[in-house]
Amino acid sequence: MAAVTTGDVVLFTGKNHVRAVGEVGAIFRNTSFADLLWPPKSGGESWHTVYTLREFEPTEVPYATLNALLGYKSNFAYPGQLVLSGEQARAAIDGLLIRTRTALEESGAEEAFPGAVREMPLEQQHTRFTTVERAARQLLFNRDEAALVIEFRGTLIGPEPNRFACAAGICDMYLDGPEGRELIEAKSAVDRYHVRAALAQLLDYVRYIPGRVDRLSALFPQPLAPKERGFLHHYGVDIIHRAAPGVFERVPASADARERMRELWERSTP
Repeated sequence: MAAVTTGDVVLFTGKNHVRAVGEVGAIFRNTSFADLLWPPKSGGESWHTVYTLREFEPTEVPYATLNALLGYKSNFAYPGQLVLSGEQARAAIDGLLIRTRTALEESGAEEAFPGAVREMPLEQQHTRFTTVERAARQLLFNRDEAALVIEFRGTLIGPEPNRFACAAGICDMYLDGPEGRELIEAKSAVDRYHVRAALAQLLDYVRYIPGRVDRLSALFPQPLAPKERGFLHHYGVDIIHRAAPGVFERVPASADARERMRELWERSTP
């Protein structure tokens, strides 16, 4: 645990699943304090290291999914404590689309604490109690979106997809394919809210992505209704949807719409 620091990712495991995803906050060594939290058994050792969590998201990710990302055998069972770093840690973080608050702060996408939390003025509360409101941010972990991206990545041939952090946040995926560089945003549902969110995030990220971007695409778990499909195509965004387990179909926007939008996003580079 000596190498663990603020912003590191914690995966809580048990019953053949990742049960929750957390982000390390404060971390310190204090035997007396630790023994108050976890009284050692007679003759047993103390847990000297204590850490808090900045973020915590319950989930249910099978070990088989995590093992595939880490290159372990599918039946590998995780011990009480395992610290990973380097490429293995990056494979899990990127593969599960984990976005830590620390990474968002470092990229400029979010104000560092305490700016991320503000007290609401009394006239906005309509209550006699003081409340706090946390600024909107990307989730630490979205199980449905992560599962969709993992399945989609399994169908790709060629260079590995990448992610990047910027002042707009942390993107789901970009890849260099035969038709150029493509930025992809995944969404867990196909309703109007999620479709509009996909467009907004793509247009926000594309201003920061390194190099020329040739295509914007939104990834969904099922086909879109005609109205939502037309909405994205109007703005030159391709649609990729899951057609069957392990099978994805692309519904491309017209070349004219794509070129029209490219002029816009290339002019809006920050």
